[in-house]
Amino acid sequence: MMNIRIIFLLLLAMLIQVSTYAQKESVPEKGFVSWLPAAKWEDALLSGNGTMGAMVMGNPFEETIILNHALLYLPNEAPVIPPDMTPYLDEIKRLSFEGKYQEVAELGVKIWKDAGYGKKKWTDSYVPAANLTIEMPASNVKNYRRMVNYETAEAVVEWTDQNGTFSRKTFVSRADGVVVTQIKGTAPINAQISLHQHPHTWEQNGLIDSLIKKTQTNIESDLMHYHVEYAKPHSHSPDGYDGLLKVITKGGKLSKIKGCYKIENAQEIIILTSIEPYKGTNKESLLAIKNRLNNAGNDYNALLNRQISSHGELYDRVSLKLNVSEEEKELTSETLVSSVRGGTSPGIMQRQFEASRYNILCSTGTNPPNLQGIWSGTWTPPWSGDFTHDGNVEVSISNLLNGNMSELMMAYFDYHERLMDDYRINAKQFYGARGIHIAAHTSTHGFNNHYDETWCMEYWNGGAGWTASYFYDYYLYTKDKEFLKKRAFPFMNEALLFWEDFLTMGADGKYIVVPSYSPENNPLEHRWQNCINATMDVMIIKELTRNWISAAKVLGISRKEILRKEDFLSHLPDYQISKDGVLREWLWDGLTDNQVHRHASHLYGLYEVPDQDILASEALQTAAKKTINERMNIRKQYQGGEMAFGMCHLGFAAVNMKDKATASDILEYLSRFYWTNGMATTHNPGNLFNMDISGGFPSLITRMIVNSRSGYITIFPTLPDDWGSGELSGVLARGNIKINRIKWDEREVKIQLSSQNEQEVTLEIGNGIQLKNFSVNGAKYKIKDGKLMLYLSKDKIVEIEVSRLK
Repeated sequence: MMNIRIIFLLLLAMLIQVSTYAQKESVPEKGFVSWLPAAKWEDALLSGNGTMGAMVMGNPFEETIILNHALLYLPNEAPVIPPDMTPYLDEIKRLSFEGKYQEVAELGVKIWKDAGYGKKKWTDSYVPAANLTIEMPASNVKNYRRMVNYETAEAVVEWTDQNGTFSRKTFVSRADGVVVTQIKGTAPINAQISLHQHPHTWEQNGLIDSLIKKTQTNIESDLMHYHVEYAKPHSHSPDGYDGLLKVITKGGKLSKIKGCYKIENAQEIIILTSIEPYKGTNKESLLAIKNRLNNAGNDYNALLNRQISSHGELYDRVSLKLNVSEEEKELTSETLVSSVRGGTSPGIMQRQFEASRYNILCSTGTNPPNLQGIWSGTWTPPWSGDFTHDGNVEVSISNLLNGNMSELMMAYFDYHERLMDDYRINAKQFYGARGIHIAAHTSTHGFNNHYDETWCMEYWNGGAGWTASYFYDYYLYTKDKEFLKKRAFPFMNEALLFWEDFLTMGADGKYIVVPSYSPENNPLEHRWQNCINATMDVMIIKELTRNWISAAKVLGISRKEILRKEDFLSHLPDYQISKDGVLREWLWDGLTDNQVHRHASHLYGLYEVPDQDILASEALQTAAKKTINERMNIRKQYQGGEMAFGMCHLGFAAVNMKDKATASDILEYLSRFYWTNGMATTHNPGNLFNMDISGGFPSLITRMIVNSRSGYITIFPTLPDDWGSGELSGVLARGNIKINRIKWDEREVKIQLSSQNEQEVTLEIGNGIQLKNFSVNGAKYKIKDGKLMLYLSKDKIVEIEVSRLK
């Protein structure tokens, strides 16, 4: 009897050990663990494939998974072609030159109202598609946790009760185009599953009743069908959408009850869901969804393996190692978010780098990330949850190129190219100009319908030029000449045509930008934001023109046309420094800088590739550094302040100016104050779900370790002082160069890179590291002014080692 008892105890001990080991092993190496279900949608676990998003709340017995689709903006007001403002342009210019900016703002609103357009029109709002609910019998829970695995995009909920241990895993498959949910347990599984409308608050009743004509859930054959018809569809929106849900059980009994699936005593449940909008008839979209569900199969591991080959391959291209401590690895997301407000660390920043990179990957596919990525749990998202082009979208995509996910930039390019006709109409109606004009806000359409007396974004003309810079930057990173010829150059050309028609020649032989706009600031003299010669506009025009000339030379455009563009460039205004020693935000007398503002649009020339005029002038560089610090002063009073993406732009500028102290300061604020319990990011300290800095945070870290422009790479331009050792691998530099690895500690720096084409590159190593004891293998080189001049061969790995010992 004693022997049997001893054997039993030994077996029990072994089982406990195996169970504990298994639990530890299941914690994702890249991801996070949370110990509480989400109290609000902003803290949900996130998954996405760039077309659909899933937000997993994590309640064990009453689970809600909020489903989203990239194209589901709720049609509210039909887009309108802007009124013809060309008859008023002379008056707008005259009033502006006379300093009557209030009259210009009021005239703009009057033109719109006289044309019968009524009040300001917001873009269609990004809203939830449906809720997938899973109800299971309630019991006493212990050992609860939820987590996300960034490498697989699985959102996992696990718990134990008196019946056994259960897990529920959800991911949105990039390979198969379906939302996959698996439920498993050590005891039989009983559940009710349904697909229905996301609930709304009582004050939203009127909105929903007026905009959604019909919702219906039916179980047809072996599929649950959720159907929605919009009440006010328009030319640029879907007429509605459908969701289909398929349940696969292993063992047990599956039945239908009151629009739900009821499962009893199953060993495993797999739920496959897919959503598709339709225009006109839904026949083709329904067929597409059915094919997706049927082709996905019924094996979770097979689905997961395909996900790893698609999503996982993209995610794992880049890795950052900053010595995360064992204690930091074990922090739950709730503890991390609350404790980091008192101070951050390199290890915490590594975890946030991994989280933010994941968020953007999940958000990008059909479209680039909108303000909320690809997720929404509200019917009234701030700023409609749209694409805001005066800074937000640009920061959210800022890690796609240097973060080695360049193919995802196609979502950004495709989105804009779909709206080109709208952009052309904007240019013609506003200014009688050729080319394109991109509005500050877009979602389903590209018409500039957002006019306002104070926030007069109808006068923001820089959107197309800014967008064109990313078309050209894609070429700089990839050297894809076919893309340059067929997509980038045509877009750049239309953006430049607009400026050639729009600008006014001044008496001094310099062009004047009037009307102009510096998002979203006003000079100290008045509260109206319309102005003359916003520095941002001038910087955008100069960059666009220079990029056009460079591209034209590559493509063999006629020398005569290039000379014409060079002459155009010579007539653009020079940058100015104020009496306070900062870059002037408006290059016009009588407009004084307003430093207490969240934007720093006049630093545009330092957001990405530095402006040539600034690089050539020590005075402008000094002024730029002071401008960055002036804009940070107000932020330091408010834990970084609202609109975190503006701080990313300040950080990018600080890196280009090699201002390590300020860049490190900015990174610390971004790390400490802008995170949710679901490791999403926020617009303001501690609130307002927003994905902008999920792009900006890893982009800033990457640039602080390696920054590039054509023919020039800087290692450690602003490496933080407390990053004594670390490793960054897999990122890209301009010139079609892959930085395979940068590894450093207190003794040495090791750099491995490769180029996909022959070229000469200058490599500068910052952080006080001198080229005294070093070696270069795989490339010819010489030293000039303390920098390495490397002669790179195609596809040949180059290894550089530099000793830091004196």
